[in-house]
Amino acid sequence: MSQQLETLADYIKARQIGGNHYKTKIQPWDVFLDWEMDPWLCNVIKYVQRHAKKNGIEDLEKAKHYLEFAIENYDKIKAVYYK
Repeated sequence: MSQQLETLADYIKARQIGGNHYKTKIQPWDVFLDWEMDPWLCNVIKYVQRHAKKNGIEDLEKAKHYLEFAIENYDKIKAVYYK
């Protein structure tokens, strides 16, 4: 990581590859890091946040899919990610 970039969030923002659908005031990465989320709920946030600027209902369906998985596997996910 470059010395000019002080945090992981700064690094991620500087390295965004392709698309403008995440160039918003609040980055999904910031939420993931701050809330210490598991990968399934991270994807829910990601797809909901970008749906209007990228794939519309397809992204909402993806978010639903990840949320359903998280609900069905809640105890396993909680044991690993939320000790």
